[in-house]
Amino acid sequence: MTQFLLRVVICLVVISFLSQMTLYFLPDYPLRNYFAKAFNVDHERNIPTLYSFLALLFSSVLLGVIAHAKKLDSGRYQHHWKILSFIFLYLSLDEIGQLHEKLIEPTRSLLNATGFLYLTWIVPMGILVVIFIFSYSKFLLHLPASIKKLFVVACALYVGGAIGMEIPGGYLIYTTGMENLSYVIVATIEEALEMLGIVVFIHALISYIKVYLGGVSWNIYIQGKHTPVTEHQNIGIAALANPQTESY
Repeated sequence: MTQFLLRVVICLVVISFLSQMTLYFLPDYPLRNYFAKAFNVDHERNIPTLYSFLALLFSSVLLGVIAHAKKLDSGRYQHHWKILSFIFLYLSLDEIGQLHEKLIEPTRSLLNATGFLYLTWIVPMGILVVIFIFSYSKFLLHLPASIKKLFVVACALYVGGAIGMEIPGGYLIYTTGMENLSYVIVATIEEALEMLGIVVFIHALISYIKVYLGGVSWNIYIQGKHTPVTEHQNIGIAALANPQTESY
C-alpha cells in the first residue's frame, strides 16, 4: 500500500511540475492549458485534489477502525482515535471544498491584515495545531516507539507543507503574483509535502492495525443480478505477527 501511494504521489507531483513547465518553455499545443490545469497540484477540483481527498478520507476510515476496535476492547484513548477520525474527515472535505478559504476574510478583518498576509487562515490553523499538540501529547507518548516516530514525521511533513510553505507562497503571490516559476516551485513543494505526510500517516495506521490490533477483516456481500446465490468475499489486513499483548 505504501509503495503504491508513494508512486502515485511521485507521478502526480512530477506530471504537475512538468505540465506547468510547458506553459513557460514550450509553444502552445492542443489541450496544453487543459492538461496543465487537470494535473496542477495547486489547483482545486482536478486529479490531484481527488487523490488528496481520497487519501485523507482513507485515513479517517482507518482511524475509525482503530477507534472501534479500542471501544470493543475498552482500550485507552479510544476517544482520541475517534476525534482524529473526525478531524481527517473534515480535512478530506476541506480538500474537496476548500473550506479553510472561508476563514481568510473574517480573520483578515479581525487582524486588520494587509499585503501577503491575506493568507490569514494560517493564524487560526496555527493556533489549532498548537492546541492539538498539547491535547495529544500524552496520547502520542503512549504509542509504540516505531508508530510514534511515523506520526511525528507525518505531522512534520503535512504541517510543514500546509502551513510552513504557505508563508513564502503568500509572499510570492503578493510581490510577484502566481504566474511565475518561483511560485510554481514553492506551490509544488507545499503540495508534495502534504501528500507525502499523508502517505507516512497511512503507513503508520496500517502498521498499527497489523501489529498491535492483530489485523482487521470485513466481509463484502455480493449478489448476482439473476441468481439467488450469494457470494461472500473476505478482504482482510493480515497481521505481520501475533498481536502484541500490551494494550496500546
